[in-house]
Amino acid sequence: MYRRILLTLDGSAMAEQALAVAVNHAKKFQSELYLLRVVGPLIKSYRTGMATMSAIEKAEEQLRVIAEDYLEGIAFSDQNKIDLIVMCTRGESGFTRWMLGSNTDYVIRGSNVPVLAVPAIDAQMENK
Repeated sequence: MYRRILLTLDGSAMAEQALAVAVNHAKKFQSELYLLRVVGPLIKSYRTGMATMSAIEKAEEQLRVIAEDYLEGIAFSDQNKIDLIVMCTRGESGFTRWMLGSNTDYVIRGSNVPVLAVPAIDAQMENK
C-alpha cells in the first residue's frame, strides 16, 4: 500500500518514539523508509552585531552538519515520492499550541499524502 514512507525527526528522544511505528509499517508494506530532519534558522536581529551574526551563521552551519550526521547514522536517503508521512506529536494544547502552532497540524493540512501522527509518551508520565 505504501511504497515510500517518510519519518520526520528533530533529534529528540520524543520524536524517535515514532521510529518503531515507521519501521513496523515499512516492514508490513515492504516500503522504503526515508528520514527527514529539518533545521530551522536561528533568530537574528538588526540589533545583533556583526561578530554575533557571524557566530550565529557558524552555529547554523554546525546544526546543519549535526543534523546530516544524525540522519546518516540512521540511514538518510535522497528525496523521493512519499506515500505516507509518520511523525511524533508532542500533544501541545491550549496557549502553547495557539502561540507556537503545531508542526503536526501544519504537515497534516499541507500534505497531499496520508500523515500518521504518533502520540508521544512523556517519560515522566510513564514512570508514574
